[in-house]
Amino acid sequence: MRALLRELEFLSLRCARHLSGFERLVARFQTLTPRLVPRALAHYGATIGADVRIAAPLLLHNAERSFANLSVGDGAYLGRDCLLDLKDRIEIGPRATLSMRVTIVTHVDVGRSSWAQRGLPPSQAPVRIGPDAYVGAGATLLAGVTIGAGALVGAGALVRHDVPPGARVGGVPARALPGDQAKRS
Repeated sequence: MRALLRELEFLSLRCARHLSGFERLVARFQTLTPRLVPRALAHYGATIGADVRIAAPLLLHNAERSFANLSVGDGAYLGRDCLLDLKDRIEIGPRATLSMRVTIVTHVDVGRSSWAQRGLPPSQAPVRIGPDAYVGAGATLLAGVTIGAGALVGAGALVRHDVPPGARVGGVPARALPGDQAKRS
């Protein structure tokens, strides 16, 4: 019976997408079980690897007509309440982890404010997260950032620049964290 209810939930998502046409540019995967979220994303154009776990709710902004700008590698994990801006490409490497409430922004648009004339024109750039990288709870990754393989981004960090492979960063704005050598002495 539970399997039937999950299948009906997936079908209702398909119907809602068809009826709405993604016109609001926001897709919210709220009630789907973690097993069905990757399947629903793949159905609408995302590239999803094997053994990917995505906890609901998941919020996708600027999805437009598909989720083709999203690529998630094998064994990756996305925690609850992640917000992914799909205006440009988001690539999440194999075995990468995004903790709960991570925000990934791929564009800047100040709308009708005077900031466009004051030097902040609309822009967009992809965000890449390397294999085995870890992004802590509540961290924000801005457009154009690359998180290197095996890097760690601390909880609540604001990442404005690339993080080298194996590096550990945290804070606002994100900066290199001291190594753990002192703890071992």
